[in-house]
Formats: sequence, structure tokens, C-alpha cells
Amino acid sequence: MTVRELVVLGTASQAPTRTRNHNGYLLRWDGEGLLFDPGEGTQRQLLLAGVPSSAVTRICLTHFHGDHCLGVPGVVQRMSLDRVAHPVAAHFPASGREYFGRLRAASVFHDVLDLREEPLSTDGPVASGPSWTLEARRLDHLVESFGYRLVEPTAGGCCPRSWPAPGCPARTSAGCSAPDRWTSAGGPCGWTR
Repeated sequence: MTVRELVVLGTASQAPTRTRNHNGYLLRWDGEGLLFDPGEGTQRQLLLAGVPSSAVTRICLTHFHGDHCLGVPGVVQRMSLDRVAHPVAAHFPASGREYFGRLRAASVFHDVLDLREEPLSTDGPVASGPSWTLEARRLDHLVESFGYRLVEPTAGGCCPRSWPAPGCPARTSAGCSAPDRWTSAGGPCGWTR
């Protein structure tokens, strides 16, 4: 059975409120646990949400503003404390490598976590599994930033019949036999490979 769940750990942006923590999102996807932008307090929010630290398999930072990364020290130290046995990949803008190093070693602790730093410098695929590909794309922000998306291969066609683009091959009676995905690129029907 596939597991697909988004656990929202916080949405408060720069300053937490009494009812909202800093940013933090855990996406559970077929055995992966992708932790996006763990802001300050994420370790506690995981605990309150009933998510063990061992559920995290990837840490994905969009950029190095505090509300998107100050939870890294607590999460990494908790994963070490819990002796998480699997490797954990950390994706972040390459220009922030020094900041990530500081966050990772923010205090003294017994570091036993296999944390694999994978800095990003270009758009494109970041990681993949049997049923998904994690992609990163540059974002327009005050500091170097990357957005992430998880892409699944399509099953049985190129795009859902519910897409509104007239002329899209998937809207024909025969559908589309292309094994890859289609993206909007302004072609004759609005869809190109």
C-alpha cells in the first residue's frame, strides 16, 4: 500500500505565534520522509505530531532565512540521539554550504547520524526512487533559493483526461501512449513532451 501524507508542522513564517510554529512540512511518500524547510521548533512539532525522527529520510531547504532552516540543529541532534540507522540526504542551495555546516554543528553532541550533504547548484533532478523523482528549480527570492517538486511517472498515458487543454493527446479517444510526462510549454495544443 502506498503512503501519501503531508504533515504540516508550522506555517507562521518569520515569527511564530501562540498557535503557529515556524515553517516545517514532512511529506511521507512511499517509504520516504521528506522534511521541507524545518524552522525553529521543528523537533518539538514532530514530537507533537507523533512523527518519529526516523521517519525523516531527506531534509530539503529552499534557502537560508532562519524561519526555513533554524530547526536543522534540533532535528539532526534528535536523529543522532535516536540513532537513526538509515542515511539522511540534505539538499540545500550550494551558496549556503557554510551556513549548513554551522547549523549541523551548532552545539556539542555525539553525532552518529549518516547525514549526506547534497548541495544544489543547478535546476533538475535531485533524487529518485522507484515511483518518484525529486526535482529542484531556482526561485526568485532575495537570497539563492530552490523550490522542490515530487514527480511521479504517469500510468497508462501522458496526462489525465481532466486537463482542460483542447487537443491534448490524452483527450483523444486513443489517448497518449507516451511513457513520459507532459508539461505545459505552449505547443499547438498547450502540451508538449
